[in-house]
Amino acid sequence: MECRKRQKFRAAFNKKFPKAVKPVKVKDSAILWTMLALARLYLATVQTGYIHPDEFHQSVQVMARDILNIDARKPWEFHSENPIRSVTFSAVVSLPYLVLKYLAPVVSYCFGYDLLTPSVLLVTPRAFMTFLSFIADYSMYRIAQLCYLRPWSCVEVFASSYIMLVFATRTFSNTLELILMSLLLWRVCESMVDSTKIIRKENILQDLYENADTVQDKVKLVRMKTKLPPYNFVDSAVISVVVTYGTFVRPTFVVFSFVPVAYWLQRGVVTREVSFSYFNLRFLSLLPGAVATFLTCVLADSFYYGALTTTELLFWNVTAHSFVVTPVNFVLYNTHGDNLAVHGLHPNYLHLLVNVPMLHGVLGLLGLWSVSKYLVAFTTGSMTKKPKVFSLATMLLASFIVPVLLLSLVPHQEARFLLPTLLPLVLLHSDDVLILTGRRIKMTKHFFFLSWHVWNILCVAFFGFLHQGGVTKTLMQVHQHALQRPPHTNSHVLFSAMYTPPTFLLVRRLTVTAQAEDGRHYRIEKSLFTYDTGGAREPEDLHRLAARVHHQARQNSTRDVEVLICLPASLSEGLFLAAPENVTLQRLQRVRGHLTLEDPPDLSLEGVALTSSCGKVCQLVRHLDQFSIDIISVNFGQKDTPQSPAPLPSQTSSVVTQDSLPEAALHNLTEDEEEEEEDQQEDQNL
Repeated sequence: MECRKRQKFRAAFNKKFPKAVKPVKVKDSAILWTMLALARLYLATVQTGYIHPDEFHQSVQVMARDILNIDARKPWEFHSENPIRSVTFSAVVSLPYLVLKYLAPVVSYCFGYDLLTPSVLLVTPRAFMTFLSFIADYSMYRIAQLCYLRPWSCVEVFASSYIMLVFATRTFSNTLELILMSLLLWRVCESMVDSTKIIRKENILQDLYENADTVQDKVKLVRMKTKLPPYNFVDSAVISVVVTYGTFVRPTFVVFSFVPVAYWLQRGVVTREVSFSYFNLRFLSLLPGAVATFLTCVLADSFYYGALTTTELLFWNVTAHSFVVTPVNFVLYNTHGDNLAVHGLHPNYLHLLVNVPMLHGVLGLLGLWSVSKYLVAFTTGSMTKKPKVFSLATMLLASFIVPVLLLSLVPHQEARFLLPTLLPLVLLHSDDVLILTGRRIKMTKHFFFLSWHVWNILCVAFFGFLHQGGVTKTLMQVHQHALQRPPHTNSHVLFSAMYTPPTFLLVRRLTVTAQAEDGRHYRIEKSLFTYDTGGAREPEDLHRLAARVHHQARQNSTRDVEVLICLPASLSEGLFLAAPENVTLQRLQRVRGHLTLEDPPDLSLEGVALTSSCGKVCQLVRHLDQFSIDIISVNFGQKDTPQSPAPLPSQTSSVVTQDSLPEAALHNLTEDEEEEEEDQQEDQNL
């Protein structure tokens, strides 16, 4: 009777309110992802932010010198004595430079356009990395299909993260690590799903075979069993190559790949659906691809760093020191606490409490909440209510939390080290940050939706454009200034209180030769020199360094000398106030759109004289000019002769001798001396 009453009530309600009970169909469309993909491509060409020096100095800065013959110093990680970075990563992300090397002469000859400009050198590797990043989007789509999720919704959340809009467009090794992790997760998830289906069919056929009465039935069942597709070693080659190469890209890839590879190896073994021998066979199937990839990367690094030659390899005149294994050097370097202290020591909780929320916003908080719920259910729940340990959901959750916990044991922690954790988080919680329909939505759903998108928009603006955003633009302006300066002038540029400038954007050629009328070749003298003074210095110290550079330059060359100082506008006022009597400063250009957190601009109006013509708003607008980099020309009133080793006249308080300069200052001021010695040797050869 009760059931009949309910049926009558529902029928009457449906007739009266047909729209209220009409099921809502959620469309899974690719429109939003397409818009986000186009936005990613556009942002790759217009971003000015400078996230970390490794963006340039571990990739394109190295290959610009090797491929394009551009004057750029290699960082310490690539020193041939004990290198810790594999050249295989730098070579991959710098493939556009190889194209430019052969395309630039053709374009210059046919159209008269120079392709080797700072903007082209900056944008082409970023565009290449952006196209590679779509591999991660495709992998995300396939994994979502395997997990019975809305694939385009998952990819939409994935593409709307500022990690994909900013980090995925940069030449970080962490970006390639994320792409490789996406491939690994895709192949492992597909193997797990296929294995589960095939193992179940095998077990069913085996049961039917054992219970079959006739020989004909058994023969049919055996034939059906042999027609089942293989599943044990299908993806072993892909997985082994990805894991091994990812280890050479970043040795931390072992931490991220541990959980997926462990799940791939145990498929059906722990649940006793297949024998334990399959675990060993699957592990052995990984060895051929791993060994081949390992040898390829080791040989590439050994040849590149000069530890091995072709002759030595052909005649097998090699020793253990003839091979360079960069992941081993990386691990040995990071096991010393003193080495890590140079890069900064952080508390163990930084990844968990700071870096995860900073990278993923509300998605990271939801992931940590899911981990806590899983642990509570696993430890306190009854045996029948415990979560499944060997499911795809558990694998994704472990792929998120296990790398975070393991990397938290390392004292040096940066947020970009956790980029690959975006993949499992999106698969687990994409529905939580999306509003799929406007009906019956809770306030928490709207809050998560707004928090996710607002946070990513703010981070795109900060990391993509504002953070150290004037460094690359300043280098481009210095390049233009060098092209327009008077002839027979040497320019010496000091960079202060900013990230290490990627000097390859100045497009200074290592070897520039010309031919005289009599047919002899001669080398064109280098005329642009750069000096990185490190962090913020006192204005008096910068004046002393500038005077020292000017003094040495006039001693070593008969050409005219100009000295430029590039520093944040928030510090330039102190430089003008501290200028000595015979030194005049001229601001050549102000490059806007720069923020350094080490020396943030002072926006307070305390002590500022407000007038009727310029009130608080006017003064605040003037303070916004501090979000810039000033290019300042330092002009010395009197010139000292090249033969005179004494300090500049009337400048004794601002100039010190070389012996009294700080060691760091000496190192920075002699940045180009090694290259000058190489240049002299090449001149002798010419």
